[in-house]
Amino acid sequence: MLFFFDINLFELAAVMFRVDLFAFGGGLASLPLMYHEVVDAHAWLDSTTFLSGIALGQVTPGPIVVTATFVGYLVDGFWGGVIATVAIFTPSFLIVVGAEPYFDRLQGSPLFRRAVDGILLSFVGLLLSVTIRFAMGISWDWPLALLCAGSFIALFVGGEILWVVIAGVILSYLFF
Repeated sequence: MLFFFDINLFELAAVMFRVDLFAFGGGLASLPLMYHEVVDAHAWLDSTTFLSGIALGQVTPGPIVVTATFVGYLVDGFWGGVIATVAIFTPSFLIVVGAEPYFDRLQGSPLFRRAVDGILLSFVGLLLSVTIRFAMGISWDWPLALLCAGSFIALFVGGEILWVVIAGVILSYLFF
C-alpha cells in the first residue's frame, strides 16, 4: 500500500527492512549495511551526517538501530522517521516470533552454529570497513587523534561508554 501512497517512503521502508533482515549480530551489525544503503547506494546522507546521527543515537536511550529514525527523518520528515523506525524493527520481530518455537532445536545444530559464527565474523570485517570509512571522513589533527586514542584505550580496558562520551564532550568543549 505504501508503494502506491509515496514511492520515496516505500523505498526508505524497503531499505530499512533489508538492513535489519541481514543485520545478524545486533544493532552494531546493522551500521555497515545502513551506511552502504544510505550513503553509498542512495546518497540520502553524506558520511559525516550519518556519523553524527550515530553519535546522537549513542547519547540517547535505546538501541543503535534508532539511527534509522534519524535517517528517515532527514530523508522524508516526520513520516520518514516513523516509517524507517517501523521498517527497521519489523524483520527482527517477525523472525523472533517465527523462529521461537524452533530455536532450541536450531541452537543444538552444529551446522546452524557454524553458520552463525561465519555470519558474525563477516560482520566484524564489515564494522572494521565502516570504521575506516568514518575515520577517513574526519579532519584529523593531533588533539583529535589523542582524544580518539584515549577513548579507544578507555573502552578497551573496560571503561564505561557513558563516561567516555561525557569526557569526550568536556574535553572537546575545553580544548577544541
